[in-house]
Amino acid sequence: MDDIGKQLLECLKYKDTSSEIEKLDKKGLLEEIVPNIKYMKEVGKCRYHIVNSFQHSVYTLAYFESILKTDEFLPKHLEKYVWEYLDSTDESGFPILQILKLGIFLHDIGKPSAKSVDSKGVTHFKGHDVAGGEIVLKLGRDLGLSEVTTEKLFRYVRYHMFLLSIYKSNNIGRESLWREFDKLGDDVIGIILLGYCDLVATRNLLNPLEDSGIIKTYMEFILTIYFHKYKTDREI
Repeated sequence: MDDIGKQLLECLKYKDTSSEIEKLDKKGLLEEIVPNIKYMKEVGKCRYHIVNSFQHSVYTLAYFESILKTDEFLPKHLEKYVWEYLDSTDESGFPILQILKLGIFLHDIGKPSAKSVDSKGVTHFKGHDVAGGEIVLKLGRDLGLSEVTTEKLFRYVRYHMFLLSIYKSNNIGRESLWREFDKLGDDVIGIILLGYCDLVATRNLLNPLEDSGIIKTYMEFILTIYFHKYKTDREI
């Protein structure tokens, strides 16, 4: 990893990582580290997004950092467990919170390659989560991240649509949730937080007065089931 790449990883250590990333971008360094950023700035606007993918990603990360500073954002029965996860490190010693921040920033990196326009002129980004996952696998290696950390980054990006899919389908049955929990393990915590911030950041720009309480309820419900039902069942 070169010195420029190290600057991006250094940004992850700050409480206001989103601002530090914007500084890197203004210096013209960010696209040298992550070439796909150039294309993220060119796509993203559609019926659900009023800004490009780069701006949305920075805004999503900023929103995530804002809730970290908010007392009592999570109910007591979740707060302890979520912070235990965020304050931990992966098997290689890389801080979970830092790699999650990077995942939040890069969650829509697959949109440029996944963009399509239908016969009615409507823009779609179907499969951008899959495309993004493949992109960050290479990026993780380029940044000198361990295989363990790169895999975690991949999971955040690849599965960031998990909460949205549940929100839209209301498929909260035991079988479907347990299947995802088995696959994702504790990383479901970061994935659900990412998904929540993604949804709220998107909808706040569309309608600043909209109540995001329903989305938050879904987030809290899934995490509650994971911590207080799924993990208990697996320990029996």
